[in-house]
Amino acid sequence: MDRSRLAVWGTVLVICSVPVLSGPVVGLVDLTKAPLDGIGDGSATVDAVEAPDTARFDRALSSDSYVLKVPDARIHVAAIEGRPLVSYKISIPAMSYSRATTHFLSDDDAGWVEISLASETFAPDRVSQSAYEAQLSLVLRVNDTKQTLHDGPVTLEVAE
Repeated sequence: MDRSRLAVWGTVLVICSVPVLSGPVVGLVDLTKAPLDGIGDGSATVDAVEAPDTARFDRALSSDSYVLKVPDARIHVAAIEGRPLVSYKISIPAMSYSRATTHFLSDDDAGWVEISLASETFAPDRVSQSAYEAQLSLVLRVNDTKQTLHDGPVTLEVAE
């Protein structure tokens, strides 16, 4: 048998055998386990929070679009154990829009930690006011509990 035909049949064998071996009938291999054990478990002591007062809709460089730019928030983690989570969220009720990110804390994150929201591009017709009121929140999630670190208004300025 030539090598190319052997490679094809070997590939077919692997593709067909993996579902059979990991399926409910045989169940020899479990491919559903993810290395997510311990995420959100543990404890963290946050003793300071710095959240921005303003954010901006800037004009995109090569189009009429707007780019939402939210400055980083910072938290000071005094003590940490396990893998707690911190979520950072902005909500703009007038636009029916919200965006969030989750930061996974680890032992290396003791001290000041910056948490960022990625920028978002908006079509020109979505941004119709000169300013928007938004809500900015930081939430620590540990052991299925939530601790609000910051929840306050932020003004979104629109660049002309």
